[in-house]
Amino acid sequence: MSLSIVPLSVVSLVSLLSWSAVSLGQPVDDALEGMRFDGVLRQADASSGGDKDQLVFEQGLFLSRACEAYGFGRAAYEVYEVEESGGQVYFAATVTSPTHGQMEWRGVVGNNRVEAEVVWTKERWYWDTRREYRFTGVATP
Repeated sequence: MSLSIVPLSVVSLVSLLSWSAVSLGQPVDDALEGMRFDGVLRQADASSGGDKDQLVFEQGLFLSRACEAYGFGRAAYEVYEVEESGGQVYFAATVTSPTHGQMEWRGVVGNNRVEAEVVWTKERWYWDTRREYRFTGVATP
C-alpha cells in the first residue's frame, strides 16, 4: 500500500474553493432560491417606459413573467459568483422561445435589489434581430 502526499497548496486551494461556495451561509446554487423581484424591463438605452416584470428563482429555474407571453418559459440559472464582502450574487440564464428566439440574462443581486442586462436574439432567414434590455427591480416577500 502506497500513500500519496498531497501538497499543502492543493489542500489550501480546495479549502478556499469550498469556503467561497458557501460564503453567504448557503451553497452557491441556492443563493437565489425562492427569491422574486418586481421591476421594469426596458430597452438598454431607454430611461423610462418599459414593461412591468417579475423575475422568479424557484426550484433551480429562472423565469421572467413579462416574457412568458412570448414563449419564454422557465430555464435553469447559474450562480457563478458570490462576493463575501457586500454579499452580491451574480447569475446567468439563457431562456429560449420556440417562436421568439433566445434571451441571455446576466445580473447581480445585492441589498434586496437586482440589476440585469439582457440580450435578445432571433435568427431569421432574411435578417437577424439583436436587442439589448435591462431589468431593475426590488425583492418581494
